[in-house]
Amino acid sequence: MLGVIFAVKLKRSDNYLIPIDDEPMLKIVERRLRLAKRIEDVITLVRKGYEKKYSLHVSNVKPVKGKNIIDALLEGIPYGGELFLVKGNMPLVMPFLVNYMSTLFLEDEVDALIPRWRDGRIEIFHAIYNARALRNALEAMKAENERDIKRLPEYLDVEYMNIDELVGRNKKVIWSFFEVRTSEDLRTILNARDNLGKI
Repeated sequence: MLGVIFAVKLKRSDNYLIPIDDEPMLKIVERRLRLAKRIEDVITLVRKGYEKKYSLHVSNVKPVKGKNIIDALLEGIPYGGELFLVKGNMPLVMPFLVNYMSTLFLEDEVDALIPRWRDGRIEIFHAIYNARALRNALEAMKAENERDIKRLPEYLDVEYMNIDELVGRNKKVIWSFFEVRTSEDLRTILNARDNLGKI
């Protein structure tokens, strides 16, 4: 299974290199992803022109020109196989959760396994996809001029995974979905290190 990290700078505020304990956040995401048993390799999608900057921190950078999420993914994802898609600002992605998700995905034989919260929110960027099915879905969205990536499941045969139920069994699960967007988010992670162990 391929790990795909989405680190394409689409907005000025996007910053995937925020340092956490002097280590770029993106590098932490890649390292943690590689700890998952079924992740055989990892690529990081970045905006074209940023590849030299990002290649200082992660091992396999793929530049894309896409100006929105759908175009960037179409340009960057493979044509076959399975992939775990995660955002480059989710430094606490839990390898044990990726392992668990990959087992469920392979058992269910669906296009995608997408985590979902009790209130209906879905985690498009912490999910496993059949690459060909994902590509077909993205192309269909583009053909229909649909730009809201949150509507992606409507174009796939999806199995949902109940996040709240997993959090009830292991509270660390919730951190896997934590996105660092602001300095306050960063402080939250740094303050929680005692409970999380090594980041």
